Amino acid sequence: MVALTSSSLACDLKVNSAWIREAPPTAKALAGYAVLSNTGSKLLSIASTQSPAFASVELHESLTENGVAKMRSIDKLQLKPGAKVEFSPGGKHFMLINPKGALTSGATVTILIKDSTGCETTVEFKVGAPAAHSHEHSSMDHSKMDHSNMKHQ
Repeated sequence: MVALTSSSLACDLKVNSAWIREAPPTAKALAGYAVLSNTGSKLLSIASTQSPAFASVELHESLTENGVAKMRSIDKLQLKPGAKVEFSPGGKHFMLINPKGALTSGATVTILIKDSTGCETTVEFKVGAPAAHSHEHSSMDHSKMDHSNMKHQ
């Protein structure tokens, strides 16, 4: 599902399962998801992200504090040697701001991730539904679930 190229074979950042949720063409922001891995023996920090398809690309995370859903920017993302970080719906994600064109299902978008050593990893994100192994459950049959105890705010 992801094509990965690096400007240098020495890059320790590996990215898998990269995808962007399809959104209406008028959407001003989209979310991208992937699994980032540090295959090296030293601490790895993400220094920057960018894409020719968006005005800007930022790292964000969704969380709930005191019962209130929030989103905040991730100023510093570090991966210990051998560590993986999953960017998934409801958690960490690539915030893709002001797309420069419509993105339809099946299209690919290039995102460049630069680490603190200057190594650049180019990742192709596929637009569409999540991979079958993700935590997405929108295809589940919710008709037999008891929703009576759910709280709506």
